[in-house]
Amino acid sequence: MPRNNSYFIAINIPEPLNTEIETIKRRISEKYGTRSVLKSPPHITIIPPFFWGNEEELITLAKGFSYPEFSLQLQGYGSFPLGVVYIDVVKNDPLNELHTQFTQYFYGAYPQLKKRPLFSFHPHITVGNRDWKTEQFNECWKEMKDQKFENSFSFKKLSLLKNVNGLWKVLPSAQ
Repeated sequence: MPRNNSYFIAINIPEPLNTEIETIKRRISEKYGTRSVLKSPPHITIIPPFFWGNEEELITLAKGFSYPEFSLQLQGYGSFPLGVVYIDVVKNDPLNELHTQFTQYFYGAYPQLKKRPLFSFHPHITVGNRDWKTEQFNECWKEMKDQKFENSFSFKKLSLLKNVNGLWKVLPSAQ
């Protein structure tokens, strides 16, 4: 299946915080050579990328799910050993419950897409990704690990993102 039939479901970061995080991503990309991080808007992944042929069906599914608004706190930076630097999301029971409920809802509708997760749910906003050399990742992490970052925003709805020629775009019709 072509990559343009690739989607994922996420919480997008609202403005003006979105622009602030995009600036951090661009700075890290320019300084340390990670480019893939610029291919998607700042987000918290709920359902990782998958292939599907019927976009309207996905839009209908995304619109059919609702969850009460809640606040998300962002604090500090973290890293994954596979070369990812991220802004950390403070542990949040409503977010974990949203993830559980939507995962059941989504895979209930599309059981053929369910695969064993490689990692447990660890909400974060990626600012540096795996397409850099180990030395660059280590330098970036050394710089970022003690930097302060604090902000918050309200979750209002999930977004459906689609891969369009190698870039992830929010589908406005799924909002």
